[in-house]
Amino acid sequence: MNRRSHALPLYILAAILAATVLPALATSASHPPLTPAQRIARIQSRIGRLEHREVVSRAKGKTHRLVKVQARLARLQARVGKFTSEIAHH
Repeated sequence: MNRRSHALPLYILAAILAATVLPALATSASHPPLTPAQRIARIQSRIGRLEHREVVSRAKGKTHRLVKVQARLARLQARVGKFTSEIAHH
């Protein structure tokens, strides 16, 4: 009885992975970094979504989630403050 595995050898899988993943990584790495204003806009968008989640959590009485959402909001608001102070100093 032939018990040979029908799986691809590891070196073939590595070659396939390198051929597909490396070009994708190279194209994503060429994007310019975000400006502080763009970062602030993204963070404020996230804050808006979290504030909505906070309202929904309050309405449903889910206090455990509410605490997590409030903690995330505080962290994001601190980041916005940091970026706005960086912009003000430049």
